[in-house]
Amino acid sequence: MEIIKIKEAKSSNSVALEMLEKQDLKEGTVIWVENQTNGRGQNTNVWESEPGQNLTISIILRPTFLKPENQAYLSKIVSLALADYVGLFCSDVSVKWFNDIFIKDKKVAGILIENTWVGQKLNAAVIGIGLNLNQEKFPDSLSNAVSLKMMTEVPFILEESLKLLYGLIITRYEQLKDSEFNNIDIKYNSLLYKSGKESSFVKDGEIFKAVIIKVEPNGHIQLKHSDGRVASYGMHEVRMI
Repeated sequence: MEIIKIKEAKSSNSVALEMLEKQDLKEGTVIWVENQTNGRGQNTNVWESEPGQNLTISIILRPTFLKPENQAYLSKIVSLALADYVGLFCSDVSVKWFNDIFIKDKKVAGILIENTWVGQKLNAAVIGIGLNLNQEKFPDSLSNAVSLKMMTEVPFILEESLKLLYGLIITRYEQLKDSEFNNIDIKYNSLLYKSGKESSFVKDGEIFKAVIIKVEPNGHIQLKHSDGRVASYGMHEVRMI
């Protein structure tokens, strides 16, 4: 594992993408930004993190073996690896569709994956991860945020946490290389937040409620509406609230 540590930058993903344009970073390289001034989450979300208290990293992977229709599995295996890590210290860990990690009803980690392409072929995947480790106070706008220290009352050493998390990600990545898609899907759905329960979603500005059935191999969420209709939605079609 090669770590490139940066004191301050907009976000680890932004740095990683800029570096990939200029040099051939090898697979497994970790970009670690101690202070993100403009951390990014899914869609237009912002990832806020207190400097030096949490892990805000990006890992370079080269999943050139992955077919375009199987891209969702990258998010699934990283989500599972984060759940593996958090599950070492806490119970009631789940994955909120599409790629947030929850402890009970509190968010402890998030993922943002951005890919680079050469023609139609996937060249590199930038795996952006924000993991709340030692932060004990969050802005009012992040009322559902939590850190592992808040849950365990134990401080975490960032370097050791990174090494452990990295190992768990590589283990899950090997599953992907071995095309263990069915096993990945089974595990992901077993950890799915509010699975089998009615939850609220937003589609085209309208709020509706539906029961979560499962997440499909392509990453779409399958919902059962109040009228009994079953429909599937991609991550850009609906948002879980």
